Amino acid sequence: MSALGIHDETPEVRYWDITHRTLPNLKIALLSDFHFSNPEDLTRLSLIKRQLLQYELDLILYAGDYIGSHAIYDSISREVIVDALEALAYPKPVVAVLGNHDNWDSHQAWSDVFKNSSISLLENQVATIRVNGMDICIRGLGDFYSGYHAPTNIPKKCKGLTLTLTHDPQGLLVETGELATISFAGHTHCGQIAFPIIGAPIVPTSAPKATHCGRFEIGHIGITSGGLGTSIIPIRFGPNTEPGWELIQIRHLE
Repeated sequence: MSALGIHDETPEVRYWDITHRTLPNLKIALLSDFHFSNPEDLTRLSLIKRQLLQYELDLILYAGDYIGSHAIYDSISREVIVDALEALAYPKPVVAVLGNHDNWDSHQAWSDVFKNSSISLLENQVATIRVNGMDICIRGLGDFYSGYHAPTNIPKKCKGLTLTLTHDPQGLLVETGELATISFAGHTHCGQIAFPIIGAPIVPTSAPKATHCGRFEIGHIGITSGGLGTSIIPIRFGPNTEPGWELIQIRHLE
């Protein structure tokens, strides 16, 4: 695991099962932290596409950080990256948010490219999509770590039928330190470098440790994806740091 971007090994698929009293049955793929850094990263999406096709997904969520190294712009544009992300999700509905690296690169440019695509990019907004014959609300929050987060109320019509997506898990927590809905994030890479017993010495978030990796429960249930790529240091090492994506089954509880 010694390169920036998406690793050339088969990504791990991590399975999570959630029961809920008001949401319908939903099968969701959560992908985060692609960190595209070279043209080969785009070709590796074909492997992830084959994985996605194995499941009868209802919804795909992208939790941000599409850019890794600016060197990719020598041969690949933002438009090409978003086209590849469209193809990866097709024909399923897909909702995305931006990550800190996208905002630092060019918040406006990434926003514009997504607006010209079939991917619903949300920033402190709520969108309604129809899944399995029911309207589901997706609240997409701007990234807390890079300063684009803003409190976003859930409309009355969405109460009990809302999922929340953001990049930094800190942005999922309301004033009471809890989650308002079932929620999803990325950003942390599960530490990216972690050691037995002590875990990851550096995790770039102010969110509580319980939210740094995988499933957690603070009021509602949340999932933080370990992500697909690497950034800054081109290494993933240690427990739970394998590159991968999350497969979430929400089961309606009668």
